[in-house]
Parts: sequence; structure tokens; C-alpha cells
Amino acid sequence: MRMPRLTTVVLATALGIAGTLATGPAAGAAAPLGCQYKVVWPTVGVYENPNPNSVVVKTKYAGDIVGASTCEGASYNEYSYALVATEAAADGRGWIRVGALVAI
Repeated sequence: MRMPRLTTVVLATALGIAGTLATGPAAGAAAPLGCQYKVVWPTVGVYENPNPNSVVVKTKYAGDIVGASTCEGASYNEYSYALVATEAAADGRGWIRVGALVAI
């Protein structure tokens, strides 16, 4: 009887370390894996590339939920960006300043 409990503990630890805890938009809905964020700035641009000189392809507002299926980040000088999925970007990958987001 020790083996199933040990397996559960090891699996839970591995999933926690991998950061696969996901949140969904509604209770009972299938939750996507990856990272989800809530926008906390009044407005924030979604950039085509992770740098302040890139084209802004979309604007998000305080309270909007954004995210992607992977938890990627990038930096440009003193700016940090989080990956978000968006159809507005040519490759479906947009970038938002990390300071404008809070993880959910």
C-alpha cells in the first residue's frame, strides 16, 4: 500500500516543479496547460516581438485574462516580457510587459 501513495507524492511534486498547474475560465471546463495572467495596468500593448520598439498588434485592458500554452519569457534591456497567444501577431505569439501582469 506504500507504493501508490509514493507514486502520488512523486507525481504531484513533479507536476508542481514543472509548473503545470493550470486555471480555466469556468468551473468544470477543460483547463489549458501553460501560464495565465490577469492584466493589472489600465492598458498594455501586446507586441509582435519582445522589445519596446516592436509593433503593437493589440491592446489589453485591466482585468483581461491573457496567457499561452507555454510559460515563456524574454528580456530586452531592462524590460521583461511574457508570452501570450494572440491571432493578431503573425506567428500567433505576442508579448506583454511582465509588470502589467499578475499570475493567476
